[in-house]
Amino acid sequence: MKKLAARCVILLAGIYSAHAHCEWYSDTQGIMGTEVSITFWHDDPAQAQQLLADGMAEMRRLDRELSPWIESSELATLNRLAAKTPQKISSEMLFLVDKSLYFSHLTHGAFDITFASVGWFYDYREKKQPSEAQRSALLPAINYRWLKLDKAAGTLAYAHDNVRIDLGGIAKGYAVDRVAQLLETAGVRNATISAGGDSQIVGDKRGKPWIIGIKNPRDGGKEEAEAAILLPLENTAISTSGDYERYFIDQKTGERVHHIINPRTGKSVEGVVSVTILGPRGSDTDPMSTSVFVLGVEKGLALVNSLANFECIIIDKTGKVFYSDGLMPPQQN
Repeated sequence: MKKLAARCVILLAGIYSAHAHCEWYSDTQGIMGTEVSITFWHDDPAQAQQLLADGMAEMRRLDRELSPWIESSELATLNRLAAKTPQKISSEMLFLVDKSLYFSHLTHGAFDITFASVGWFYDYREKKQPSEAQRSALLPAINYRWLKLDKAAGTLAYAHDNVRIDLGGIAKGYAVDRVAQLLETAGVRNATISAGGDSQIVGDKRGKPWIIGIKNPRDGGKEEAEAAILLPLENTAISTSGDYERYFIDQKTGERVHHIINPRTGKSVEGVVSVTILGPRGSDTDPMSTSVFVLGVEKGLALVNSLANFECIIIDKTGKVFYSDGLMPPQQN
């Protein structure tokens, strides 16, 4: 656990109280295939340490259940069995699939968790992608309408043999929501929780806003990369989708092959390099950022501008920045 150098002493009736020892408490760990960070203000060191441990434990629990790469996870079990027979699912999985289907309908398929029917065969570390023949054969399986969710029975079935799902476009946003809820229930009023490109901000930073940076998409997405845009925020969720987190350059074509797949083609989306969404919950901003990335600048802005409580910033492949109607252009470096 790391402690940031900020303390407070409460003055009561002219006497310093020894009962409050306020500090920023913070921890960062590698979970869910990314860097997870929790920071909050608290006046009890023992309780703060326990809350940090509980928050990270919740992140690990979600990783165990929602990762497609962990064979014992609920998601991996669904991908093995749901095309054969309807599978009983947890209330958490029901919520996430139902929410995903909502965004699929809202975006006319731009957001589609069945993208994994082809996406499963990409390996960004090994610089591999499916062949054209393989992609063509599997592409019909990318269709959210193949998912038969029975909310009354609590079951999910796949109506196509080749369907796979991946919750990568919603799971981290949901995870930061869960940890924020845990902290708020414990009385925390000032916090920020992040998992990769998804963050949930609770309150402000003790009288001033949190300053969140949107990375320069062509600095490789590295931690030390210079922020392209700085946003002063409080009490909000923010999610950024970029083509720089998981990608490789195809040596034959020179094209950037990245993890945001167009459900209509089974290939990496072109035209946009970064999308940031602001909204009330990470379980909404996370899928919205993917949706807008796939839709592109014109359709993406139209969608965001049609919805209450959402804003967006889009950076296209030329480096041009676009803002939704409710945002004034913030400070740029």
